[in-house]
Amino acid sequence: MKINLQYISFFLLFFFLLFVKTGYAQETEEKIHRQEIRLDLFQLIILPGIEVSYERFIDSQSSWGVSGFINFDGGLERGYRFETFELSPFYRLYFQNKKNSNEGFFVQPFVSLTQGVYDNYDGSNGYYSESDYFGFAAGALIGRKWVNKLKYTFEIHVGVGRFLNFEEGSAYPRINFAIGKRF
Repeated sequence: MKINLQYISFFLLFFFLLFVKTGYAQETEEKIHRQEIRLDLFQLIILPGIEVSYERFIDSQSSWGVSGFINFDGGLERGYRFETFELSPFYRLYFQNKKNSNEGFFVQPFVSLTQGVYDNYDGSNGYYSESDYFGFAAGALIGRKWVNKLKYTFEIHVGVGRFLNFEEGSAYPRINFAIGKRF
């Protein structure tokens, strides 16, 4: 029985390519994380309040999300924020050229549904009274986000918002540094 060397070469090449292809197929690709949750440390330190944010990545350059803020201080001594509650949907645009990054410098326009208390000055009587409000606000901020290999994040941002139906103190700052986790 004569064995053709071409057939043996063909089968060896076939099994070699099959082995190589199977070897590559079993490598795990890096998981792409599409969501992130963050806790704002600034609100915890400055106020007795908490802000939590959820972010969903659209692509490597943009995302959408929502932030929720609760101020636990019952009086008017709230530091820099009048709001007792705020719910803020947002859109982020990142300026980083890495694939699947969603990190680096960003800009973020936002709108807010707010509720709070402010000092209302009555000029005729010369005294302050406490007034409740419920309304809408809009604004923008800029910031920077860092991501480590374990997908923990750190971010800082500053910006300004403006109450759309509130006369007194109509502009307010947005200051944040937060830690988060991607999943």
